[in-house]
Amino acid sequence: MRTQAAGGKRAATPGFGWLRSMRNRVASAAIAREERREAERAAAAMPSARERQAELAQFYEHYETLVGLICDAAQLGACEDRQRLYDVERKWMQARYPELRPYVLAYLRFTTEDAEYCLALGRGGVDAFEALMDAETLEELLRRDDGGMIGRIDRTRWALQRYADHLRWLARAE
Repeated sequence: MRTQAAGGKRAATPGFGWLRSMRNRVASAAIAREERREAERAAAAMPSARERQAELAQFYEHYETLVGLICDAAQLGACEDRQRLYDVERKWMQARYPELRPYVLAYLRFTTEDAEYCLALGRGGVDAFEALMDAETLEELLRRDDGGMIGRIDRTRWALQRYADHLRWLARAE
């Protein structure tokens, strides 16, 4: 039955609105179920905090070896043995850094010196980690040093330590 509203306009017919409402609820529930399933699949594909801690520990060991080589080369020169070790560490880190990069960049403090260093290289988007392994040789890396190498090492080390702190917190919550 239709009723006349004030002003001579007809009001909506009651009765079938519940059907439209029910159809919307069913569709919403199906979407929510699919979103939950997708979130569960994504969580299952992600490594646990403990697995990420192990990966970070391995990366940190290679990072410290690379930094030690750079410091030794700065003080003692870039001899063949250091160059060979640099090649090995550099390749290892370049292969694994892209996986770690999204996580450590959250903790890396960027500076104008890093941006200027990247511009001097003729490249953009090189962060402080990449700057430590950008040069083909130790000699070239030392020659390019703009006085910011120690600062880059300090900032990258700080970022790795903060990421490790974050993973410890996550591991306790698991």
